[in-house]
Amino acid sequence: MVWIRREDLEDRELRSLSPWAAMSRNHGGRRIVEAEDSLRTAFQRDRDRVLHSAAFRRLQGKTQVVAAFEGDHFRSRMTHSLEVSQIARSTATALSLNADLAEAIALAHDLGHPPFGHVGEEALHELMHDHGGFRHNAQGARIVDYLEDRYGHGHGLNLTVATRRSLLKGRVPDGFPLAIDLQQKQSPPLEAHVVDLCDKIAYLSHDLDDGLRAELFTVEDARSLRLWQWAAASAGTETRLRVVSDVVGLMIHDLVETTDRALSARTTNSEPPRIAHGPEMAVAANELLEFLRERFYRSPRVLLVMRDGAERIRRRFAMLLADPGQLPSAQRERVPHDGLPRVVCDYLAGMTDRYLLLQS
Repeated sequence: MVWIRREDLEDRELRSLSPWAAMSRNHGGRRIVEAEDSLRTAFQRDRDRVLHSAAFRRLQGKTQVVAAFEGDHFRSRMTHSLEVSQIARSTATALSLNADLAEAIALAHDLGHPPFGHVGEEALHELMHDHGGFRHNAQGARIVDYLEDRYGHGHGLNLTVATRRSLLKGRVPDGFPLAIDLQQKQSPPLEAHVVDLCDKIAYLSHDLDDGLRAELFTVEDARSLRLWQWAAASAGTETRLRVVSDVVGLMIHDLVETTDRALSARTTNSEPPRIAHGPEMAVAANELLEFLRERFYRSPRVLLVMRDGAERIRRRFAMLLADPGQLPSAQRERVPHDGLPRVVCDYLAGMTDRYLLLQS
């Protein structure tokens, strides 16, 4: 038996992937030069480093929409990230893009989320208004570049430029502390755009499932949605789990078919094609999003827990600013370099919901 080497995998990419794909051999380098692995490509190593990080493990204790302590079957940030990675890998493979890079980006895309979801993010952004702000995508880059320093060299997980740049897709607040080589914004690879759309597929489908499970709306309510109607017709049933599964399948197929047409129509000398759903699916997806905003994300039951969590973040932030001695020693050591507000922000953003509740 002949074992498959990294060079064999890289050669396979060159033969089989689209000209628009990010090739492992062209990953852009790492901030600290390392010898290549004999078995894994650079993007496979990035994926593995994210998966084994403490920041990834903490996602299990961070809220997606329904607070993690309300039930064992609601999605957490970790289960969401795993669902995104599976959808992104399947989609990238179908489009002949780099599935390993898509998987690495998907697993890392929510590392920077604080406890208690987007309400917690808004609270930290408000508190850091005069200190560079806060956004979970930028915080994710900060984690892999600096905070998750398991190797002791000061450069975090030392991921490839292609993966790191992909985490910054979306807005970054002015003054947010990024690594120097990321401060000049450059276009991320197509795999980052794939993950962005697969993130939406994942949260629309599993938030539909979690909202029904939480009994915040009913199947009768969901029947008004075009995506529900299409999925129920495809599945031949209105069983919740089967319909949600077909929602995922319909959205993936539409994304692949629409994007494949765009890829096929372009030459490598033209601008990269847009990763997108077809017009009809885009309308149906936005209809579902608006439904979830009204019936799920803004429901009194969800907002009560989220707002309580945000208030706890605000109180704990003020307490730590007033008495930095309460910070763990590892965080206090970073204050001269990062400034107290940013260190406190990093510390709070890394907490799980449960740990914040115990601390406040």
